[in-house]
Amino acid sequence: MPFRIDVHLLDSAYHASALDRSNAEWPPHPFRLFCALVSVADANDPVQDAALTWLEEQPPPTVRVPARSVEAAEPRQAWVPTNAVEGKKPGHAVLPGRISGGQPKHWPQRNLAEPMMSFSWPQCPSPGVHAVLQLLLSRVAYLGRASGHAMLNATMVEGEETAPVGDGRREWSPAARGTKGVEFLRAPYPGLLTRLRRAHDEGQRAFQQARPHPYQLVGVEREMPKETVVDGPYADLLTFAFPSGFSLNPALALAVTSSLRSKVSGMLSEAGHDVDAMIAVHGHKPAGDERRVCAFMAMPFVGHRHADGRLRGVGVALPRDLDPAHRKALLAVLLRLGGGLRKLSVPSVSRPVPLFYVGAGDTVQSALKAVRSERWTAASTQWSTALPMVLDHFPKRTPDGIEASVATSCILAGFPEPRSVEVLHRGGYLPGAPDLPPYALRRKSGERPLLSRHVRLRFAEPVAGPIVLGSKKNYGLGLCVPVPARDGTA
Repeated sequence: MPFRIDVHLLDSAYHASALDRSNAEWPPHPFRLFCALVSVADANDPVQDAALTWLEEQPPPTVRVPARSVEAAEPRQAWVPTNAVEGKKPGHAVLPGRISGGQPKHWPQRNLAEPMMSFSWPQCPSPGVHAVLQLLLSRVAYLGRASGHAMLNATMVEGEETAPVGDGRREWSPAARGTKGVEFLRAPYPGLLTRLRRAHDEGQRAFQQARPHPYQLVGVEREMPKETVVDGPYADLLTFAFPSGFSLNPALALAVTSSLRSKVSGMLSEAGHDVDAMIAVHGHKPAGDERRVCAFMAMPFVGHRHADGRLRGVGVALPRDLDPAHRKALLAVLLRLGGGLRKLSVPSVSRPVPLFYVGAGDTVQSALKAVRSERWTAASTQWSTALPMVLDHFPKRTPDGIEASVATSCILAGFPEPRSVEVLHRGGYLPGAPDLPPYALRRKSGERPLLSRHVRLRFAEPVAGPIVLGSKKNYGLGLCVPVPARDGTA
């Protein structure tokens, strides 16, 4: 007998922003529902904790929404109270809660044909857990933005009660990883309650604890993109942000990624894995071994008019041909065991720097957007380097020697040959993209000094990232960012 939570919005609109805040989140993410329950639960009540733990341990739920919905033509706007925690002199005496010189808050919304949606799990809880969840649901006043007032109710569903898909409803069902044509929704997972409580105690945001899960639209033919997207050599990119307000000089990129690789190797060793057998991690391949290795990256803030090129986080890209057992081990130590990757020793900083996993989540911080995996993996026909690439070899002394060398590097890195290559001898194509001094291009003293350049690539078909090129690609130099092809600029 399935278990279902119904959400009845008091207004025929859903107020919640999508990842880039350009439109409304749709369909609603199950992660929001779980966070709403945690927000009204008593942290000192073991019975409520047990009910929430049962819910987080279930597989991701099916999401049912109205078939007819449309993005609002104009975003909703309203004055909201300032979240002040300390008594301060009022900045404005006319509109309480408004900061001096402030503006109304804006957020997108989705208008619905009917204000009903639901989340369904295949297994029913015990009567006691059901009663506790119903109690918590009765305390939840909204879903999404605080303006999205709602009433929530838990129901044990008989099979025949389920309305057919297509009869005014659309159903988003969890999909297996690797399924084509999916969208990623944030969903609860085992251990989320503990992570949310700890994040609250440490003053961190809930969205940083989110993890995306693939979902597919069931029973409705979706129009697939006409263009064929070429997959790159990496299947996953896991990113971790530095604390808000903290950044590093991009000249430390190689030192940071070297420290990251050592940290990951140490975590694997502590978990009991034979790191020497994990060629994809340590990168020391025997001659003739064509397998790809992990790329350890440092993410700079580039491509924005206020970009400064400083490092805002790190990432680990896992190759598509990675041994499944090794992939499982890497995901476990990076995301789960011991809380996952939560700190990193970096040069010029006396204490380890905290790290926060960045899944599919909301943010208004441009710097944190630079750390999201989507920033570096979106398919595009045009890519530009955010960090300069170090050429794989000295180019030939011909007019197009460097361009030919870069094209060869694309093929060596597992990407198609670009249709065109542009190279700058100084500076970058993206706002904020830094030039690096010669010492920042070598991992070890005595290394051969190869040329480094910022480049721009155009492919015949969209290529999925992340894209890293050159002799230091496994340590993040040559990291590229997709650029909209419609204007050719960042």
